[in-house]
Amino acid sequence: MRDDDRRRHLRYRDPINASLRFLIREGDSERKVTGLTVDESHAGLSCVYVGPALDVGREVLWQETEAIRTLCKVMRCQELHPDVHLIALQILG
Repeated sequence: MRDDDRRRHLRYRDPINASLRFLIREGDSERKVTGLTVDESHAGLSCVYVGPALDVGREVLWQETEAIRTLCKVMRCQELHPDVHLIALQILG
């Protein structure tokens, strides 16, 4: 198995609540966001999170483990309830 194929099968899941951690860069700072997994594939994932809407096309970092950060791009952001959003992310890195 090639390294990039193997990399696509390494997915971090919090064993307690299946949460995903993201870092959103805003200028020189990073904002942490925690979401709950809704769906996942080798090309992307979707999750629900509480916070402001994310612009389509924005890049975010998925903090899979302390050492692994995966670059993703927001493909869709839908408001489910005030300050509750469903986002679809394409895995770039």
